[in-house]
Amino acid sequence: MGAATRRALAGALALAAAMGIGRFAYTALLPGVQHGLGFDDAVGGAIASANLVGYLAGVLWARRLAGSARRGAALRLGLAATAVLTAAVTAVGSEAGWAAVRFGSGVASGLVFVLASAAALEVAPGHLPRPGVLYGGVGVGIALAAVVAALAPPAGGWRVPWWVLGGAAAALAVPGWRDLSGPLAHDSGSGGAVAAGRGRAPVGFGRLATAYFLEGLGYIVSGTFAVAAVRRTPGLEALAPWTWALAGLAAAPSALLWASLGRRIGVRSALVTAHLVQAAGMALPSLSSAAWAALAGAALFGGTFIGITTLTVAAAREVRPRALGRAVGTLTAIYGVGQIVGPLAAGAVAQHLGDPRPAVLAAAAAVALGAVVLVVPSRSRVAPVPDQGR
Repeated sequence: MGAATRRALAGALALAAAMGIGRFAYTALLPGVQHGLGFDDAVGGAIASANLVGYLAGVLWARRLAGSARRGAALRLGLAATAVLTAAVTAVGSEAGWAAVRFGSGVASGLVFVLASAAALEVAPGHLPRPGVLYGGVGVGIALAAVVAALAPPAGGWRVPWWVLGGAAAALAVPGWRDLSGPLAHDSGSGGAVAAGRGRAPVGFGRLATAYFLEGLGYIVSGTFAVAAVRRTPGLEALAPWTWALAGLAAAPSALLWASLGRRIGVRSALVTAHLVQAAGMALPSLSSAAWAALAGAALFGGTFIGITTLTVAAAREVRPRALGRAVGTLTAIYGVGQIVGPLAAGAVAQHLGDPRPAVLAAAAAVALGAVVLVVPSRSRVAPVPDQGR
């Protein structure tokens, strides 16, 4: 196995732990937590927002450490904290305690996402990094968390899946701890780019930032309440965790697929398509109580949210090729603000109406609005689209 593939796999497993489990296991396990501790939807949304505030703090912290000698220690800290805090949340019973622990878990997720991604994509000259493999780890972790939630014995209570996933996060962290926490050996530069289609208008940065804010605002509502919404649909209770597993499996190859589409039809057109597909997937389970709608919605949602991030970075490269790091940092912060606001607003609406589905529909509309924002082309030069490991 080559160095590029080994590091990409180590990074994928680290993201499976920190993102798929540390961040998104909450979605699969929220119904059990609500039943066991009596948390309502408003509390569930507030706890999710606390996690996302922590994630944004972790991302900003990691950006400061990315070029320093301390980044290896910070990556190991994030990996260890993910495993410990995933299991430790079972010892907390209060709303404030949950918010504090999930905030810490968010910080750990942000650290690992930035530092493991950077380390995994820094390979020897002449070797292409493999972001498609790397970001597929998020989907694998989501699927694992959902399967654990689905198979957890009811007699064990809501705590058992958290203990199991804490152990899983520790195991998944081992390759990253070993292979990704050393000093930088090489600079991967652009990460291997291929030409975007000629004559395809790129996205203006202001429109891109607005659309990415709406994506963060909207997608995280499904990323928080999707399982809870399906579980409250009569006849679909047992199907709920499996829809999240399907979302994870659909997410695993999505970075590769959407990057390929971006090279074929242009980044802007691919982004518009991804926003509309995601909005449809988010809305389906709220518009129909049929099992097919829940499954199709999960597949469409899972198959787009990582792809949208991949395409957004590609679009940022088109319009800010000489300041990509600053552009991505700005976009990440804007996205993070949307993610913080989304669960708070959705949780309040769901609690007021007694049903999370209207909030999910509103979130789907926000994602669709992002597509509208992206439709009008802007005057900017076209630059390369990053190659996703091909």
